[in-house]
Amino acid sequence: MKIWLVAHKYWRESWREPQVTLLFLFFPALMVLIYFFAFGQTGSGLSLFLNIVVMDQDQGGQGEQLIRWLSQAQFDGQPVFNLTQMSSAVQAEQVMAERKKSLLLVIPPGFSQALAGGQAVNLELVGDPANDNFVFASGFLDSEVDRFSRQATGWTGPELTRVEFLPSTGKMSDFQVGVPGLLVFGILFGAITSSLVLVREEVSGALGRLRLAGLRPTDLLGGLCLQQGAMACLQAVLAFLVALGFGFHAQGSLLLALALCVVVSLTATALGLLTACFSHSDGQAAAISTIFILPFAFLSGAVFPLPGIPLGMLGGHPVSVADVFSTTLAAEALRRVLIFGEGMAQVSYELGGLLLLTGLYFGLGAWLYGRMKLGS
Repeated sequence: MKIWLVAHKYWRESWREPQVTLLFLFFPALMVLIYFFAFGQTGSGLSLFLNIVVMDQDQGGQGEQLIRWLSQAQFDGQPVFNLTQMSSAVQAEQVMAERKKSLLLVIPPGFSQALAGGQAVNLELVGDPANDNFVFASGFLDSEVDRFSRQATGWTGPELTRVEFLPSTGKMSDFQVGVPGLLVFGILFGAITSSLVLVREEVSGALGRLRLAGLRPTDLLGGLCLQQGAMACLQAVLAFLVALGFGFHAQGSLLLALALCVVVSLTATALGLLTACFSHSDGQAAAISTIFILPFAFLSGAVFPLPGIPLGMLGGHPVSVADVFSTTLAAEALRRVLIFGEGMAQVSYELGGLLLLTGLYFGLGAWLYGRMKLGS
């Protein structure tokens, strides 16, 4: 009962500053909205990133036929390639150097004659092999060129290249991929609000009065977790509504995703506890909590992907340096649920690691807060 009373107290106090509370509640939704206008308005489909420059040096007509074939290639009713023809090699290489296109396809002079004679044809692909768009475009291009060659020569042997997509990934846009990480990033800012609650309790003298009234540390921290978890639920629901309204397609369970968001809020509360141990004012709480938030957001891969630094294997799962941040596992689990439609069984490893790390953070924060602020 005391935990509920403390949570109710913190909930009522949060609405004494409605501007701050509303900003916190709508922060993930605002980030989703901004991200949509930045990356989600160009639509979805492969042609967004399969931008190809074509130089046709063929003297016959098969080069033009290949270009027409590629321009008509479709996947799920949408164009696969966005083709741009150029005749100047200098201009084409300049475009590639500026990374405006995924790759440059050069059709050689003897292309038609080679097809007519059943000879091997070497198409030239120019681009940066370290660029993801080049790798993806070249792989898809191989499949389409193979299909064209089979049609042009009448070859009925096995396909040399075949491209298949994982379920629900063929038409993903940057907006679709970015939403799970935005949820994690937005909820992490609960570290600021939770630290402000605890600092204000101490500065105002309310913490001492609550202790004199017989309130145990577990009641205080339990009430804080309950109030912050409720705020995180509202945050996630608002963000989901905005994302769904702007075209986000959730492939998996929204309830499971919501539960993951609540666990992330516990991580944020744990960071708020650690912040409150070293803060004596609102300004200090905001500054110190930001120091905790930044690595949990930007070194975890929640905001943008980072190269993994492997440490080994655990239960058949790779473990990297970034896994010391619970948000790494949270972002991965949310992506797999929302984008690939996986369920509890498929993300059990990430969920277990997330709960374990969150428990460790919270245990450390509660111990330090008890020693430094409660004298226990």
